[in-house]
Amino acid sequence: MNKQQEINDLILQYANEGLSVQCHAVPIWHIPGFYFDQEGHQSAKRLMEEDAQAAYTAAMAYRLTGDAVYAEQVVRLLDGWASVNQGFADNDGPLVSAYIGTGLIQAAEQMKDYEGWSMESKEVFAHWLTDVCMPAWDGITGRNNWWSWSLHAQLCVYRFLEDIDGIKGEAMLLKAHIDESLEPSGFIPEETERGTNAMWYHYFSLAPMTAAARIVADRTGEDLFRWISPRGNCLKKALDTLLYYVDGRAEQWPFEKEQHVPAPLAADTWPLDLYEGLIPIYNDPKYEAFVKPYRPITGHMNRRSGYFQSYAWCFPTIQL
Repeated sequence: MNKQQEINDLILQYANEGLSVQCHAVPIWHIPGFYFDQEGHQSAKRLMEEDAQAAYTAAMAYRLTGDAVYAEQVVRLLDGWASVNQGFADNDGPLVSAYIGTGLIQAAEQMKDYEGWSMESKEVFAHWLTDVCMPAWDGITGRNNWWSWSLHAQLCVYRFLEDIDGIKGEAMLLKAHIDESLEPSGFIPEETERGTNAMWYHYFSLAPMTAAARIVADRTGEDLFRWISPRGNCLKKALDTLLYYVDGRAEQWPFEKEQHVPAPLAADTWPLDLYEGLIPIYNDPKYEAFVKPYRPITGHMNRRSGYFQSYAWCFPTIQL
C-alpha cells in the first residue's frame, strides 16, 4: 500500500468514527486559562475538539468519495455551532476558538458547492464567523503565539468569504508580526521564556504563521515564506532554527534545559506536520530527511484528549 492510500484510509477511518458525533455547541463557550485550571480547560476544550475533528475529516472524506453521508455530517456540525454559539468567555476562549475553530472553517470551505447546505445556513455560518468569532480573535492583545493563531483564523474566514481585500489586510498584519515577534537568529523571544515548553511554543507559533502565509500565497500570490522583514527576520530562518534543535539536539537548546519534545517521534507528533506541509514550498532536503521515516503524517494529536491539537497542518500532504 502506498503512502497516499494509507492517508486516505486514515481519513476515512477518522471520518467514519466521527459520523456519530453530535454537536456540542453551547451559547457561551467558557474556557478557563490552562495554567490556572488545567482540568477545566481540557474539559471545556473537548466540546469543540470532537466536533472540529469530525467535521474536518468528514469534509476530507466527502472530497475523496463524494458520499453525501459525510457532507451531511459536516453541515450538521457547522449549523450547530453557528446557530447556538454566541460567544467565547474566560481567559483562553479567544485562543482555543482560533486554533480549533479553523477546523470548522476549513471544513466549511469544502461545503460551499454542496447543494445540501442551504444558502440560508451558509449565511448563518458566515454571520457567526464575522459577528462572534472575528471580534474575539481580533481583540487578542498578546503578540506571541496567540496573535499567530488569530491571524491564521481570520485569514481562514476571509478565504471562506472570498474577501481578497480582507486577506490583503491580514497579510500586512502578518508581515508586521514576522518583523516584531521573530529575531534574525531564528528564535522567538516571547516563546524562549516558556521554560521547558519553549521549543513546543516555537512550533505552536510557527505552525499558524506558516499556514497563514500559505493562504496569502494561494490567494494573492505574495510570497511571505521567503520575505525578509525590515528587522531582518524571516520564517525560513525560524523554521531552520527550530528544526536544528528538535532533530535530536534538544539538549543543546540555549535557554532552559530539559525541553519537552516528542520521544519517540511519530506520525501524529509535532513538529512533523509542520515540516511535511512545508516541503513542497521550500523543497529543503533537511525537511524531507526529517519527515520521511514517519510517513504518512497525520497531524499533531493532543495526548490528553485524543483529538487534533489544532488545524494549521493536519494531513499536510492533502491540505484542505
